[in-house]
Amino acid sequence: MASPAFGVLDPVQVAVLSAAAATAFVLTLRELVASLHALQQDDYSNLRFARWLGAAKTRLIHGRIAMVYVAGGLLLVALSTAPTEYWVPALTSCVAVLVTVKSLKRPPQKKPLVYTGRARRLLIVSAALAALLFALGFLVFSRLATSAGLAAASVPGLAVLVIALVSIHAAPLVSMAANLLLFPVQASINKMYLVRARRKLARVKPMVVGITGSYGKTSTKYFTEALLESRYRVLKTRASFNTILGICRAVNEELGPEHEILIVEMGAYRQGEIRDIAALARPHIGVLTAIGPQHLERFGSIETIEKAKFELLEALPADGIAVINNDDPRVRRLAEDLRGPEVCRYGLDSTAGDLDLAADSIEHGPEGLTFALVDREGKRVTVRTRLIGLHNVSNILAAATVARAANVSLREIAGAIGRLQPVPHRLEVHTGADGVTIIDDAYNSNPVGAFNALDALAAFKTGRRILVTPGMVELGAEQDAQNEQLGARAAGVCDYVILVGKSQTAAIQRGLDGAGFAADHVVAAKNLTDGLEALKGIVRTGDVVLFENDLPDLYDEE
Repeated sequence: MASPAFGVLDPVQVAVLSAAAATAFVLTLRELVASLHALQQDDYSNLRFARWLGAAKTRLIHGRIAMVYVAGGLLLVALSTAPTEYWVPALTSCVAVLVTVKSLKRPPQKKPLVYTGRARRLLIVSAALAALLFALGFLVFSRLATSAGLAAASVPGLAVLVIALVSIHAAPLVSMAANLLLFPVQASINKMYLVRARRKLARVKPMVVGITGSYGKTSTKYFTEALLESRYRVLKTRASFNTILGICRAVNEELGPEHEILIVEMGAYRQGEIRDIAALARPHIGVLTAIGPQHLERFGSIETIEKAKFELLEALPADGIAVINNDDPRVRRLAEDLRGPEVCRYGLDSTAGDLDLAADSIEHGPEGLTFALVDREGKRVTVRTRLIGLHNVSNILAAATVARAANVSLREIAGAIGRLQPVPHRLEVHTGADGVTIIDDAYNSNPVGAFNALDALAAFKTGRRILVTPGMVELGAEQDAQNEQLGARAAGVCDYVILVGKSQTAAIQRGLDGAGFAADHVVAAKNLTDGLEALKGIVRTGDVVLFENDLPDLYDEE
């Protein structure tokens, strides 16, 4: 770091200036990590990150910048006067910034940054770019300031201050630039993963069951595995690994020669993604659970969602089997246009057409679900499960229809249904030692699932019913209306409502107000941490608390 102004500084001033520069870079690095965390949660999409950044405004920066201004001001004084008199307060100011940064912790992360190979590469390149920006900016500013006639002794301190402020504010842009620079590298790595997965699938040759839909696909995947594994050796893609890279990872790391069936959940944010996954996995059975406004904001229209989900059924071979939810009119209409594969229909409404598998005599409550499985020939068997939520009947039917297509008997299916466990964070019921029942439906939320979760909450008759929710997101033009309806429905079920994110939940608040819900029984919390603190002051033994949705850290409000 060379500058004409450095010749007028003594060693103490240089030491103070170096400490200030190091402090500024530490602050910049902190913001680079925060930007990386946000990018990772947005699937490393610069476009989606930029949209979030525009809405977030100063979310990444907080009030720490004020401390940089104070430190910079003290440094300027120290570096433009006698060092023996001012170096102590200047150096103290640098330490104060570091202490302040350490004390101003961000809210607890619900989904911590995972330092994958891609994340590490991105952070290293981002840090290198930031260092380059800092060094070049310092040199350029120093020369310009000197040319403008500023006092030589004050130029380095002023340069550090200005470049520090620029580099800290520019950290998100630096991360985006690094992400762009690394795109060719990442594309090559992704292609390698894809080739390996394709070769392994060709070698193992499992029968592949593909599952997609706007909602219900993850639960259906778990239930399908449970219903098939009594007869087959089954592998399902982990958790919500439903992108092509997630599926490649599952195949490369977990698929073995012992596996006879591979169950693949297929998600998408745009047209073509499910087609690409299907081209890799080559499903023989394809399940379409539902079509709704989930991720409408990203797709743009419900018609685009239809086309994206239909890509799975279009990819099935002529001897394949399409398993469709006949209760969903959009799915039903799409199935009518399908040519080639056999279509197997499931549903609760037998008046909507002939069903290969139906459910009737449904009973539900806090203890679980009871209903009759009825096949096309009229054979029926009563099933019981500890799962709650009426929408789980449809998810179980989808899994059972796949099992029937794989030659599992109704009796075997009924036994497996009785052993089903709740899918993590999807209407999981826990009762703690304090006598409070928790219904964990926090994974994500859609209109059908949210309203069914409220119905499940309403079935609990002991204690008070408390809802904790940030509402639903990515519903596009329908979002406010759906959230307002959620508030109105909650008003008829709940005794207390804790809203997470005041701006985010404004529409739910309108729904509660419109239904005449007591204002003093609503808490609008800034984030989940504050919401949980508010819950502690409300909940008591015997109460039932529903956690409906838990948005990523990207949605935290300051």
